[in-house]
Amino acid sequence: MGTRRAILSAAATEFGTHGFDGARVVRIAESAGVSHQLITYYFGGKRGLYEALSDQWLEESMRVSQARTFADAARRYVHWAHEDPRWVHTLTREEPGTRPPAEDERAAELFKHVEELRERQARGEFRSDLDVGAVALVFFAASIAPVAIPWIASELCQQDPESPEFIDHYAEQVGRIVSALAEATTATQEAQEAQDEGSPVDGEPQD
Repeated sequence: MGTRRAILSAAATEFGTHGFDGARVVRIAESAGVSHQLITYYFGGKRGLYEALSDQWLEESMRVSQARTFADAARRYVHWAHEDPRWVHTLTREEPGTRPPAEDERAAELFKHVEELRERQARGEFRSDLDVGAVALVFFAASIAPVAIPWIASELCQQDPESPEFIDHYAEQVGRIVSALAEATTATQEAQEAQDEGSPVDGEPQD
């Protein structure tokens, strides 16, 4: 089991550095201190390695997403991306428009994420007028931003995006943004809509 973990760890670094197309099994074997044949024995080759890593990352993603609240899950995603940026680098190095390895499994897990968010929305964790898929995409992008686009994060926030202090602060801010989505109640929305339309709101004097 230790050998398999070593291979997967070396593969995560290789894919994160070079992407799927640029990754080389020979380098993975050298980094893990095993023979090329052993990788073939365990995983069948580069695609099998990538699919095994995808399974590992998706399993961790599901564990993180099952936090008590959506805000907690968002905070944990920020920390997870910081603690193991290799999966972020691997995703961002995939070729746009091409079918990635393990796409079907990934799609199935993403569907589960959306369904979980739909249940959270029904419980009132965020507003009912928001599209669940859009919410998921926005906060996934937000959680990986310090790793995926560090120079933009640095310029916008004027902090080192790799520092633990920034990650703690940023994770808390992302969590607060999620929580704020639940604070606009139906009554508040109706009042705002009435004001926008120029209609009097209950309790306000009429002309």
